[in-house]
Amino acid sequence: MAEAARAAGHDDWGDLGFTEPLSLLVAACEDTGRLTPQGRGVLRSLLIRRLRNRLLLQAYLQRRPETPERPLGRPVVVTGLPRTGTSLLHNLLAKHPRYRPLRLWEALHPVPPGDGQPDEATLVARAERWLERFYALAPEFKAIHPLTPHGPEECDALLQNAFASQHFDDMFDAQAYSRWFAGADLHGEYAYYALQLRVLGEDRGSREWLLKSPGHTGHLDALLRVLPGATVVHCHRDPSQAVASYASLITTVRRPHSADVSPVVAGNQALRRCATALRRALDVRAATDAGRFLDVSYPALVADPVATAAAICERLGAPMDVDVEQAMRRWVAEHPADRHGAHRYEAAHFGLSPARVGAAFADYLQRFGALLGH
Repeated sequence: MAEAARAAGHDDWGDLGFTEPLSLLVAACEDTGRLTPQGRGVLRSLLIRRLRNRLLLQAYLQRRPETPERPLGRPVVVTGLPRTGTSLLHNLLAKHPRYRPLRLWEALHPVPPGDGQPDEATLVARAERWLERFYALAPEFKAIHPLTPHGPEECDALLQNAFASQHFDDMFDAQAYSRWFAGADLHGEYAYYALQLRVLGEDRGSREWLLKSPGHTGHLDALLRVLPGATVVHCHRDPSQAVASYASLITTVRRPHSADVSPVVAGNQALRRCATALRRALDVRAATDAGRFLDVSYPALVADPVATAAAICERLGAPMDVDVEQAMRRWVAEHPADRHGAHRYEAAHFGLSPARVGAAFADYLQRFGALLGH
């Protein structure tokens, strides 16, 4: 915190509630993360960046005290288990002029350019350098989740500034933190997330936020409380495929940071996290107006991405015109799934059998089996 304060030029932290999950994350990484020297350096750099962001946000709020009163409108939030097509759908919907996605360069620096902050070109250049370093550490990740500085980014990055993020759970085998995150009441952390959307949305105009993170799946209660006008687009894929792909992602992002990455441990954690998140999501959905949710089939999305996106836009009351459809089709043509190499994985490598996965998701499969191609 002292180092971040020196970088930001002040030490007005505001509410210090964030120190509790921050301390838990650091302690859990020390306890079970088996960090390499490189991993320790990455963790330290990551946390200082997020702490600096909090200080930048606090300074912005001092200059703009009206910010908490800015309306958030009727956001569209794409979620679902990891590896269920959320990124594909997010990128397509971002082509619609009605929607305003969070960009990677903004996610790394959640205070608007100008007003004493670097300009957009500088922030984009910083994002490019950050992305180069990230892919240098984990080159296989580009085939799993390709990113660009200007491209739509997961809004989970804003929850990282509250130290309540699935991203930390993926990067580090921080088991005590993982247990906390899976079952935590994150209403305070989501309130800070919504505050950041208000900060970044000063240029939103008439557009609605288009947000996306699989991490929301297990915390829909907190999400819907801070975004009362939101519609949640819930992506569905056969868990036997999604969980194995997620386990592969976990092992990929942990290898640069840990001295010992076990595929079976990653498989167990992916299965437990996904089952817990979906159980919590179904509980929230049972107690919430069904009209706030749109369900998307992964097989249908992959078979015809543009038609699936068009159907969603129609249901959102934002039908696509020819220009939007053409923009989506260009994006699909320019971004084939294997353009950075194929993402290959076998469930058995992660200790995941069909029977075991099926048992963990029995209720979900019974309810949504038709969307999964069962």
